[in-house]
Amino acid sequence: MKTINQRLFDLLQSYFSAISVKSKTKLIEEGQRSKQFYFLKKGVLRGWTLHDGKEITFQFLYEEQFFCSIESFWYDKPSQYTLETLEDADLLMIDKERLLELLKRDLPLLQAFNEYIIQRMLDYQKLLIGRIKDNPEKRYQKLVTTAPEIFQRVPQHYIASYLGITAVSLSRIRNRL
Repeated sequence: MKTINQRLFDLLQSYFSAISVKSKTKLIEEGQRSKQFYFLKKGVLRGWTLHDGKEITFQFLYEEQFFCSIESFWYDKPSQYTLETLEDADLLMIDKERLLELLKRDLPLLQAFNEYIIQRMLDYQKLLIGRIKDNPEKRYQKLVTTAPEIFQRVPQHYIASYLGITAVSLSRIRNRL
């Protein structure tokens, strides 16, 4: 059975434009409006926001994932966060106007898009609940289980930020386990 991302990709693939970008490219910037919907073919992205002058990482995206700043994209508001590449990346993108036009006339695409949005909402819900219920060590253990590749592809200080701890605390947790 195809995943939600695979179904949505199948329906959108002929409408995408391909781009390649270098590491440290900001695809979406905090305060700017998001006008594209992306699919990550190759690379790793980091989502972060500024808080009291510090970058706080809240998500990582890997191959075969869709992304945009949904509030900015959908409601034409400034993005509340930045998404940047941590590696050279190959992406597919579609402009907002084109995607909205397709969603109006293609019911299977609309259904797949809605499933994608619901799944992203559930992912964020799990992340939020994990931040409330789990201590940093448990969050680290979940990350090891769910995304082991992160430790080869993402700098430790970004992982520590994602876990809500310092790099020193991350090192201590890793040494204990």
